[in-house]
Amino acid sequence: MKTTKYGFALLLFASSLGGCSNSPSSESNTAASYYTQLGVGYLQKGRLDLASMNLEKALAQDSSSADTHHYYALLQEKLGQDGKAREHFRRALNLDGKNAALLNNYGSFQCRTGDYTGAEQSFLAAISDPLYPTPEFAYTNAGICVRKQGDTDKAESYFRKALQINPRFSETLYQMARLSYEKQDNTKAQAFLYRYNEAAPTNADALLLCYQIETALRETEKAEACALDLRTKFPDSTAATQIN
Repeated sequence: MKTTKYGFALLLFASSLGGCSNSPSSESNTAASYYTQLGVGYLQKGRLDLASMNLEKALAQDSSSADTHHYYALLQEKLGQDGKAREHFRRALNLDGKNAALLNNYGSFQCRTGDYTGAEQSFLAAISDPLYPTPEFAYTNAGICVRKQGDTDKAESYFRKALQINPRFSETLYQMARLSYEKQDNTKAQAFLYRYNEAAPTNADALLLCYQIETALRETEKAEACALDLRTKFPDSTAATQIN
């Protein structure tokens, strides 16, 4: 699982590659699959130049591979090329419109670019696949997206459905802690953040939220400990600048 800077949970893997293309040539199909595997590996490592080179080779070998268009869309999104990303997401969906991982990632893209209604529809379409192995991803993303529209009750409903499936899914636990804090239900926020800390490594945003929650609860020593950890471990983070 990858979590983007926008908070969305992405699925990024290459296990589905091979044998799914409608390529007229088995040789070009094999080459496209090979280059796509390489491209995904480099994409996971943040080597965007090499990811681009290999995914473009894959598309040249087989332009009818939904997987290749999917990962090329993710690459273009990382490069800030939203127009190209949208084009390749749509081409992937035209080739494999029921792929739940693709629908989840496209929904994340739609929400980030302001198509909230379309995003929610994409997430729900992913969830509707009974074979989708990680529906908690799409439920969490749906919650993040409807929350952007101001519907906190619906967001909480989606987050709770995600936690029913996977009680230790860290992204959802963080979102519930943040949502509870914003609702001024600080005891609940503290409990969710404790669960988050048990499920995931610490990061700057979680430490800032810890400081905010403990301050609201008037737990001065705990708040100061969170602030110290934030300044020490993430001194150059945006979160650290928000500590008084």
